Amino acid sequence: MGGTAPTADAPVYFLLFGGVRIVRGDAEVELRQPKQRAILALLLSTPGEPVSVSEIIDALWSDEPAASVTNQIHRHVGSLRRACQPELQRRQIGRYILPAGTGYRLVAGSEDCDVLRFRSLVQEAYQLARIGEGKQAGSAFFSSLAVAAAPAGDDTMWTLPAFVGLEDERVRAIIAAVEHCETPDEFGAVLPILRAAAARHRLDEALHAKLMTALTRTGRVAEALEVYAGIRGALREELGSSPSAVLETAQAHALRTDLPSSSESTGSSRAATVRPAQLPSPPPAFAGRRDLLATLRNDREGRARVLLITGMGGVGKTTLALRVADELAHHHSDGQLYVNLRGFDATAPPTDPLDALRDMLEGLGLPSPSLPESVDARSGLLRSILSEQQVLVVLDNARDYHQVEPLLPGAGASRVIITSRNWMPGLAAFHQARPIHLEPFDDDEVVEFFSQRLTTNRASDDRDAMIRLGRACGGLPLALAIVVARASANPAFPLDLLVREFTQERTPLESLNAGSAELDLGTVFSWSHRGLSDEAARTLALLSAHPGPEFSTAAAMSISALDPRRAREVLNQLTLASVLRESRPGRFAFHDLVREYALSLLADDAFEASARLVNHYVRSTRQAILTFGQPSVAPVDDTVPRIVPEVFASSRDATRWYTEERRVLHQVCRLAVSLGDHRSALMLMLDWRPMSQAVDARHDMLPFAELAIQAAEHVDEPALLAECYRDVASNFARTGHPERARRYFDLAAAMFERSGDRVGQANVYRSMAVTLVMDPTDRIELLRASVTVARQLDDQPILATSLHSLGLGLLWGGRFDDALAAFDECTTITATVPDLAYLEPHVLSGRSRALAGTGRLEESADEAARALELLRRGDATEGELRLLRSHGDALTALGRTGEAAEAWRRFLTLATSPERVRETNAVDDDTDGSVTIDRVKAKLVALTVNGDEEG
Repeated sequence: MGGTAPTADAPVYFLLFGGVRIVRGDAEVELRQPKQRAILALLLSTPGEPVSVSEIIDALWSDEPAASVTNQIHRHVGSLRRACQPELQRRQIGRYILPAGTGYRLVAGSEDCDVLRFRSLVQEAYQLARIGEGKQAGSAFFSSLAVAAAPAGDDTMWTLPAFVGLEDERVRAIIAAVEHCETPDEFGAVLPILRAAAARHRLDEALHAKLMTALTRTGRVAEALEVYAGIRGALREELGSSPSAVLETAQAHALRTDLPSSSESTGSSRAATVRPAQLPSPPPAFAGRRDLLATLRNDREGRARVLLITGMGGVGKTTLALRVADELAHHHSDGQLYVNLRGFDATAPPTDPLDALRDMLEGLGLPSPSLPESVDARSGLLRSILSEQQVLVVLDNARDYHQVEPLLPGAGASRVIITSRNWMPGLAAFHQARPIHLEPFDDDEVVEFFSQRLTTNRASDDRDAMIRLGRACGGLPLALAIVVARASANPAFPLDLLVREFTQERTPLESLNAGSAELDLGTVFSWSHRGLSDEAARTLALLSAHPGPEFSTAAAMSISALDPRRAREVLNQLTLASVLRESRPGRFAFHDLVREYALSLLADDAFEASARLVNHYVRSTRQAILTFGQPSVAPVDDTVPRIVPEVFASSRDATRWYTEERRVLHQVCRLAVSLGDHRSALMLMLDWRPMSQAVDARHDMLPFAELAIQAAEHVDEPALLAECYRDVASNFARTGHPERARRYFDLAAAMFERSGDRVGQANVYRSMAVTLVMDPTDRIELLRASVTVARQLDDQPILATSLHSLGLGLLWGGRFDDALAAFDECTTITATVPDLAYLEPHVLSGRSRALAGTGRLEESADEAARALELLRRGDATEGELRLLRSHGDALTALGRTGEAAEAWRRFLTLATSPERVRETNAVDDDTDGSVTIDRVKAKLVALTVNGDEEG
């Protein structure tokens, strides 16, 4: 700088950007000593902050001892003070460079120091940007760059930490300035600084991306692509890496810009504008999914930008996706992309995301040689392009979340439809994907499918035949399509012949094969199996031993022998892969055809899986019978490791479980016999009795009487055989086979005697009296014998049970006072033995009927009301049924006809509901048999016709 000589009070300016300088007045002060310049630069790099002598030594004299340079530093500082203020005498401090601890600090304001001025402008710019004043913020950033147009200090100091930090601040300001540019002129104004900064920072990707943007916006597209090529090569050569997403975004804008290139000699050219239309044709006929399609049509505005269609193999995911895409295509003006990701495929491994991105970017018109090499870079480029377009993307047959995530659009109006057998919860968690899980077709959808595809004469033949075919196919659209293919290949075959082939001659899975891998359902299932971990694949096979239709988590643990944590992880994997379905929390189900496929994998593990299955249910029924206050009939084998039986909080829970698992238990019992585990079969049949009594005793027990006799021939445990024969005899007695009943009662008594079990003998007497048709006097004598044995044993629970049965026998014989005496003694015992509380409502019920028999109707009605309340609370429906009929009679005799009608209506509701219909256990009481139901109906009608019903 030139100018007149400054006065003593002339202002002093400190400049660091573009080289260290002092300006006093309007004249630059000459600093001839390099060390002086360096010390001033260090002080200016952190204006206002202390710089210690040791820091100065480390930066400038690192190769000399500290003692020899300290005096030099003091002399240089003195010279700098006098350069700022020539009037200072030696050893005077002055106003600018002050002592600070063991060093010095430079004192200046933002008007006197370019570093502080730069920082003040940058801070102002960021504050303006935060409040939405973008234009003013841009002006402030440009002003800051006018101050800091060049790096700080001399080139010998650029590697010092303070100067590295200053340069980083300057580069960030340059990038921010570019981000606030709007017009080509503004981009042009910042280009010189950008070029210089990019040349200095050869591997700074963000800086080069902004340079490319500025070049593109000023019409220098070819130069922008040259910049990209240059840094791409430098990154590969020096760091072994590929360009980041920010560079790929800048390249995408350069390739897609409509501005002309400033240089044709480079050979670079922008990509042609392409509107892809890659969707395969949707099937000409589309069946089912009507409600689902209607719902998706209502979402044409794209509230769900990511749609995930999941389901098991062959359920029709691709068909639905293409149908939805076809309907949505015209709402996406920039075209449609389609990629088969081959997640579950017969001929190729899953598509690598890098290859999928190449196909998608080429589909959008980008030339392959210009594409980046990394997944992240290509993914960023794709998001950049799609952010400004409306493209519909279909990603078909995806393997997992990691394959799909790089292919998703970012912000903008583009939409994606994904199909997969995998649930991919990450898509819902991180991308708000809308999941749609497809279930197999119902009967109506099956008929619609066949009607569209079979020839007219066949489709009109027989709706029932189509439904039977559909059920044999498990409602899977792929399986139905295989049937259609088979029918087309044999047009002369009547539909009934196909039904017979698929339902009788071979297993459905074996039949569902039309000659190629894509039309072989077993092969299609194998693709899902191939994607499982080894542990999950083995567990899938083991679980197929369960007869279904559902099984619990505990059953899965028992069959698989996995610990609880691993079992839950594997079940989750199988569910996510759509080979299992969680029908409700903790309950899982196979599709029938998937189970058939899994069974084919079981091989040598079949026996072990079946044995563990049987053991699980034996130990579970043992837990169930304990809730009734009854011990298991015999010790259970609890030596098999990792069996997890079901757990029940009450007898009601146990009964509810039995109701749900009833069919399974019956199949497991037969399985035990087929395995030669006859003891377990007997254990199951005897331990499920208390629950069966409350559900459907006749139909649950009688079919197993013969099976029990067969199993008993292979068991040599007198106590177990005695219980078996007693139960078999009771069932024969209830079903009109008195001779066989007596035979097995006799065998039971002999076995109890052989095992020394007098309690068992008492129970045999009681069972004979309760179930066999005989003279009332003989029945009462048998029941008295049962009571006598119980008294001799001093067994209070058995005595109470025997007294209750004796009371019922006396009641049936019309000896009401004697019955009351037996019930009263039973009540005395139940009041003192907590485990007998369950008997209380039944004793009250017997007392009510006996009181009615003696004419004490008011007392009878009171006892009945108490009994009914307890029976309902305990869900003892059978006991409630027995009492309601006689209670209605007592209420009618008392003139309380409204209450009588209410009791009989309750009786009819319980007796006629499908889940409650059962046969009585009492020989004289056909409680919910058709005769009794008709009688109660007649009484109720009589009350109504006669106008006797109150209210």
